[in-house]
Amino acid sequence: MRTRRTAVSRGRRRHRATPRPGGSRTDWRRFALAFPLTVLLAAGTVATTSAAEIPLSFAVAGSPFTVTAARLEATDATQFVSFRQDAQGAPHSVAVVGIRSARITQLCQSAVAHTPLGTATLVIRSGQDQPVRADNMVIDLTDLTGDMTFESVEMGRDAATLTTGPRGPAGTYGQQAQSLTITGMRLKAWSLTAGMFSLAGASMSVKGGEKPCA
Repeated sequence: MRTRRTAVSRGRRRHRATPRPGGSRTDWRRFALAFPLTVLLAAGTVATTSAAEIPLSFAVAGSPFTVTAARLEATDATQFVSFRQDAQGAPHSVAVVGIRSARITQLCQSAVAHTPLGTATLVIRSGQDQPVRADNMVIDLTDLTGDMTFESVEMGRDAATLTTGPRGPAGTYGQQAQSLTITGMRLKAWSLTAGMFSLAGASMSVKGGEKPCA
């Protein structure tokens, strides 16, 4: 007579997921923005407090890119000085600009790439009918020109006490404004991050040689 052996299944433990805790108006004509490296090296690292928690820790490319626009309208704009590192660890002086919400008309963005086979330029243009929409945007720029208007602006504020967007290290220069308008904008930047960046009717092309946005 054969004896049947009954396999006793072992109870599996169920792993439960642990819940996670929840003014004044100032006009600047043909404003040029530039910061010397000796000032910027004292700025330290960048700390972000934007609603989207946008990371600013990636290594930037070896050269900045160019952005032009007919008009930029922004709310809750902040700015302070800092620096960014590329993949080789070399520091680059930047002005960190945080913008809560922006509408950008006739945007053109170009990046020049130097490759073993030659030089090429990547160009992205927004559509003509609708402005670009961006939220929780942070730009690490090196140069900015255009006709600028700040409203309810505070200049010379400690960068660690800025009340909206990214904040800088204590003791460094900062400024903030409830609104910012730039016409005829042209800038060079090392990086741009955003919680949302929407281009309706956009186009992208690659051209041989150095052909940045005009």
